[in-house]
Amino acid sequence: MASHLVFSAIAPNRPGIAHDITSLVTNCGCNILESKMKTMGDTFSLVLMAEGEWNAIAKLEHTLPNKAPSMGMTTMMQRTEPAESRQELPYRVKIIALDNPGITKDITSFFADLGINIQEMSCNTYPAQQTGAMIGQIKLTVGIPTSQSVSKIRDKFHDFCAQTNLDGIMDPITL
Repeated sequence: MASHLVFSAIAPNRPGIAHDITSLVTNCGCNILESKMKTMGDTFSLVLMAEGEWNAIAKLEHTLPNKAPSMGMTTMMQRTEPAESRQELPYRVKIIALDNPGITKDITSFFADLGINIQEMSCNTYPAQQTGAMIGQIKLTVGIPTSQSVSKIRDKFHDFCAQTNLDGIMDPITL
């Protein structure tokens, strides 16, 4: 039976850092099931889920903290299990607004209050071309429980956007 390990890492960005980390995982005998990598400023960040036999995961748990300092990397890890299948409808949410502190907190609160799971979220800011004002862009993937009315949730989302001066859309994810 396969074991699973999720780890996060941050390190100074440099060419080859992604290769070094993925090689370390593979050389321990593990398979990469899922990963998210991104450069933020001059820092490389990663969240990765590895799968392997118990001894391969144990080797990765031992090897990663020992190799991390030589790579300038800080890591955290936790054993996990594959996600349980949930009766949820996947939706993509996109929001654009003038950037101001608290937008992300308000959006995550909106979905939490409705019992809707946020499966993925990314936030970016950039200057508007014409005015230079900072614009915030937030993208989420949410899972709406099939026990809830999608139309009511969409109405509540549009009301929320109108009340908080956000430009938002919520569309089903289709394959």
